[in-house]
Amino acid sequence: MSLYTNIHGLPDAFVNAVLNDPYQGGGDISATKLIDSPRRRTLYRKHKAEVVEDVSERVWAVMGQAVHTVLERAQTSALVEERLYAEVNGWKVSGQFDRLHLGDGVLQDWKVCSVFKAGGDEQWTRQLNVLRWLAHQNGYEVHKLQVVAIFRDWKRSESLRRDDYPKQAIHVIDIPTWTLEECEAYVSSRVSLHQRSDTEELAECNEEERWYTGTTYALMKDGGKRAKRVVPILADLGEIPPGHHVQERPGRNRRCEEYCEVAPFCSQWQELKAAQPQGEETNDVD
Repeated sequence: MSLYTNIHGLPDAFVNAVLNDPYQGGGDISATKLIDSPRRRTLYRKHKAEVVEDVSERVWAVMGQAVHTVLERAQTSALVEERLYAEVNGWKVSGQFDRLHLGDGVLQDWKVCSVFKAGGDEQWTRQLNVLRWLAHQNGYEVHKLQVVAIFRDWKRSESLRRDDYPKQAIHVIDIPTWTLEECEAYVSSRVSLHQRSDTEELAECNEEERWYTGTTYALMKDGGKRAKRVVPILADLGEIPPGHHVQERPGRNRRCEEYCEVAPFCSQWQELKAAQPQGEETNDVD
């Protein structure tokens, strides 16, 4: 269990809500841990008594739990928040779905998230297909996967101005469905990765797991502070007009920098940080 601080002096009620989190995983690995970085999980297992988090970092997790509490009011025949188990390569894998509509075989996960994810997310696809496989192993047939997204940063003004912006603060997103054979192969391969990370060689986080942003190139007006354009490939800027120059902006490992609780214990991150160019940069674009 992490050690929690309250450096911002948040109300006791919120602190207690974080400390009294009722979540219980179960088994050797949960679906959310299965799809995540093996290195992060292994390091947390080794250093969980030393991990320090501030309660303010748990605000959106608490909000997500609040949504689930409200949904318990719904008077439907769907199964709600049932945890399932199946054995794979000697490990017990567990996963909990939010709602499973037995009549039409629709499995839903409710998420509080950013509008940025309105088009879907690869992690959601992996998570829900693992849950679909677990449901099949427990005698439930699932034919359709959905995320019900509640956008915490939705703005009505943007919905009126932009065609590609969600038209409401809640949106149902259909998730690609893998075959059961694809699901099983994925689950088996991920269990093996986590097992090797625990017992053999500690896995390294790949760019996706580090939330690596990638190097970009900004077209800057000489003497200016805001970019005219920012592109991922230098050639996309074309010919540089007179009075302008190109600013290379090295990629950042955003998760390591800001969101990984085991970063202080991670030798990979320490090496990346030591090699990371220092200096001020901006992503502002005119």
